[in-house]
Amino acid sequence: MTAPEETSSLPPPSRTIPCGARFRAAVLELAAARGVGVPLLLAAALLLAPEGATDPGLRDSDGEAVLDVGASDASDAAIRKALAAALALADPGARILPGADVRRLEAAVETLGYRNKTLAHALQRLSFQPLDGRITEVRDAAQLFGFVNEWCFDEDQVRRRFRELAPVYHPDTGIVACRERMGQLIDARNLLVHHVRSVYGSGDWMAKRGGPSA
Repeated sequence: MTAPEETSSLPPPSRTIPCGARFRAAVLELAAARGVGVPLLLAAALLLAPEGATDPGLRDSDGEAVLDVGASDASDAAIRKALAAALALADPGARILPGADVRRLEAAVETLGYRNKTLAHALQRLSFQPLDGRITEVRDAAQLFGFVNEWCFDEDQVRRRFRELAPVYHPDTGIVACRERMGQLIDARNLLVHHVRSVYGSGDWMAKRGGPSA
């Protein structure tokens, strides 16, 4: 009579999974830094792997490799995803957020993006249309800056209004980027500053300065 096979005491067979060579090196480095083997690192990573994580794949910039992961019964893809999550979380700046918080943040970003587009469209509708040619009349320059007339401002108000409008129309960084508008803003600023300086001390200016302010 033959003795029964003693299989219950045998350890489960180890397995390897295909992965990228750079990925394998990073996993081995992380396991060594934590003072554990890859199987223990994987066991912990499988508990933390987020749903919908991206599989790093079978190959990366350093080529292909295989990684011994012990006796896990998870799929190859699930193992790669879990270990990729462990590598990401090893970053000192990484944070784990509940799914609800992540969804709230994503919704907030989407809302901000929508509001930014709405603001840009509103500014486009409200912004002035460039006049023909250069700004040469004080009245036109005052209107461009939103002043009621050419007597209701001083030099500080002109410069402050220019600083408010320039970021809107700057041709490289403005929300309503327009080189022609920006050029006319500069012309208007220079004309209004010259206007203030040349007539500020005159009786006409002092008499008319009581008009409505911007």
